[in-house]
Parts: sequence; C-alpha cells; structure tokens
Amino acid sequence: MSLLSDLINLNLSDTTEKIIAEYIWIGGSGMDLRSKARTLNGVVSDPHKLPKWNYDGSSTGQAPGEDSEVIL
Repeated sequence: MSLLSDLINLNLSDTTEKIIAEYIWIGGSGMDLRSKARTLNGVVSDPHKLPKWNYDGSSTGQAPGEDSEVIL
C-alpha cells in the first residue's frame, strides 16, 4: 500500500507543466456519458482558449453517417 500512496502523492510540478483536459458530454441516447481526453502544454484559464476537438458522431447516434464529424 505504501507504493500506491507514494504514487498518489507524487509531485510532478518540477518535471512538467502538462495537464490532461477532458471533455465529457451526454451521448446520443441521452442515457450515457461520453468523454475524450488530451494532453495540453499547461493550464488553460479560459475555456474559449481550449483547442477544438472532434469525434465521430455516427458511432454515438449524434450525426448521420455521411457527415459524422462533430466538433466539441
């Protein structure tokens, strides 16, 4: 258990400023959650400054198959 505690409390602030940002949205059925994560170079203070992400909406029932790219 000591190893797990060491990992949980690991301080990486001296080695990296990168963060993981995750978009979470309601799936096409309205009954499930979807998410997509990516690594960013640092903290983003304004959500408008986040990069645009996309996903295939046809696999979630949120876009037709012929035009399935959805921008988050």
